[in-house]
Amino acid sequence: MGRGAERPSPKMPPKKKPRKVPASPPTPRRSGRTKKSPHVCSSCESECENTCSRPEKKPKTGKPKTAAGKARATPDVKPPTCTPTSSYSFQCAPPSRNAGMPSRNAASASTDDQSASAQFRIEGNIMYKKALQEGISPCIKMSRLEDALRLYTRAANLADGPTKVAKWASATKNCGMALKRMAQEHLLRNQDESAALPLFKDSLKQMGHALLRGSSTQGEAWQNKLREEMEASYFETQEIISNLEGVKEKVREMHIIASYLPAGMVQAGAHYLLANTLFKESVRLLESGEYKECLNCLHDLHQPVEEALGFLRGRTLDQESEDLLFEVKVLKKDARYQASSAESIQARKSGEGLLEQLFETEEFIDMDLVWITVDWFKEASLKAAELDLEQEAAALSYLGLINQKILFSNAKAKSYYKRCLELVDAAKPKTFLKEKWYKQCVKGYQRIQDQERWRDEAAQQKIRRKILDGLKDELDALEKANTSASSLMEHLYKSHAPPKSPKFTKKHLEELKKNEAESHTFDLENRKARKKLLLKACQDFHPDKFVDAKGETEDDKAQRKVLMEEITKMITKYYEHLKLG
Repeated sequence: MGRGAERPSPKMPPKKKPRKVPASPPTPRRSGRTKKSPHVCSSCESECENTCSRPEKKPKTGKPKTAAGKARATPDVKPPTCTPTSSYSFQCAPPSRNAGMPSRNAASASTDDQSASAQFRIEGNIMYKKALQEGISPCIKMSRLEDALRLYTRAANLADGPTKVAKWASATKNCGMALKRMAQEHLLRNQDESAALPLFKDSLKQMGHALLRGSSTQGEAWQNKLREEMEASYFETQEIISNLEGVKEKVREMHIIASYLPAGMVQAGAHYLLANTLFKESVRLLESGEYKECLNCLHDLHQPVEEALGFLRGRTLDQESEDLLFEVKVLKKDARYQASSAESIQARKSGEGLLEQLFETEEFIDMDLVWITVDWFKEASLKAAELDLEQEAAALSYLGLINQKILFSNAKAKSYYKRCLELVDAAKPKTFLKEKWYKQCVKGYQRIQDQERWRDEAAQQKIRRKILDGLKDELDALEKANTSASSLMEHLYKSHAPPKSPKFTKKHLEELKKNEAESHTFDLENRKARKKLLLKACQDFHPDKFVDAKGETEDDKAQRKVLMEEITKMITKYYEHLKLG
């Protein structure tokens, strides 16, 4: 039976319809309750689902009873609800679009609902001020803050009428302030950051909703004050988040808090701080070789960077905002470089896996797989070009290895190895002596150099043999004269005198003959004097002292140079004999 109808008398027939109640009927009885004056239902304080929207009757007002009960019973106006979000906080349901539209008996119910919302808000303010009194115990303070929060929540849920949005915004803002004080009390009383952080987040969420919906009805001073409170709460949460151990947990909490902040410099700074945390974590991961996790961090970094840039671009900025814009741009550029290095490592690792597969194949080599491997290493080199010397050098080392051992192109392999070693030299004082790619680069480059030297020496020996065949008569004469050092010197300066003024003269030749005659005495001074004379002769015929003569052809020059080399060998043999003997 409806709440606005009277009970039928016992004498009436059972099928007779009840008559309609006039505009101001007496308060009907409810099933299961005794008749009482209107009061605040005790279930609202413990269970949000059963919110009683009728305020407690004041004894001295003397206001006449209205049909508010009937108006509330109609389906046109739904009773507001509040949903608990944590052990202390309550989520105030935002006002619906049609809540303020006129309906049947809405005019009579509006005054009552507005007074109920204002009454609960005033009672919450009184309880909030009592909680801030000095000298009370922390338990009592927390209890009063909880009571104030419940009163503010009920005030927000009971807001109605033309000023419903303004009243709801004020009550929701007060909920956020109460939650903030509770969080601060947790920090001051027992340094419980794990309990304070959820309260700070709920506080920012409530104040953010109040600012968003109340910006059209509240004044600028009210909005500025609310923004200041939100900024203060944000900075307090950052101190708590900085003490968290896991980076993922830090990033998650920072992302949630940044979403609650209003658009402005504080939100842009929060996004920058979140991006900077992700960038530092990506650097650590890349240094430890976890390039996949590094790339995940860098991909997550893109969104907060663009959020910050989206607010800062195209605005008239003060010096602080310009500094923040500069830092965000630098961070974006560094993140791009870091991503290039990580992608280079990823490409190189893919190439290394394919290269090992190629080397394990003994019967035949899949050339398609070879070129795919080459493409991976080239991509790694291009990604790191002029950004990361180490990764570029590593990719070039593997390209040289493929060209040397699979494609058999020593010319290309040498160019890759040479460029790799140049980059290693440019990266000093950092060294890569223990790196696999560096060891194989040095080994491969030395092998190519040895092969080239052997090839050059073989070619030179072939040419030298032809020249020695043309100098057979002169060499035979030298062999005949090479019975002693003095006889050799005498033949040389007689048949092959140096073009310039020689250092070994006839006087030196006489001294040499005299020393050779006294060689049986084993005089050290004699030996030293003979070595000096041989050195003078060696200087006259050394190939380094070779000077082109006028009118000589290339063949003549080659023959004379080879002859001087053979003469120097003979003189050096006597000198070494004196030195060792």
